[in-house]
Amino acid sequence: MSIGRGQSQAVTEVSKTRQAVSAKAEPPLEASPLFGVAMLKIAMELKKADARPLDELIKGVLERMKLPESEFKAFLEANGGLLKRIAQGRGY
Repeated sequence: MSIGRGQSQAVTEVSKTRQAVSAKAEPPLEASPLFGVAMLKIAMELKKADARPLDELIKGVLERMKLPESEFKAFLEANGGLLKRIAQGRGY
């Protein structure tokens, strides 16, 4: 079974549409798998009785893990600001 000229163009258009849709569905930021680990470490630090302010905790954890602060903060914003809500609940 062969594909005619009109069918070939239709297949090409469907393929282009699928590519455009999948490109829009992908997050704009490629998050490092270590960002989740960093969030966990920061959350554990927040649970301590003498926890420092959130910004200091984030900066310290990211420096120790050698992760880029700007990318991590963008990751936090894209994921609903979970750490900020936790910190606000503790009065930070």
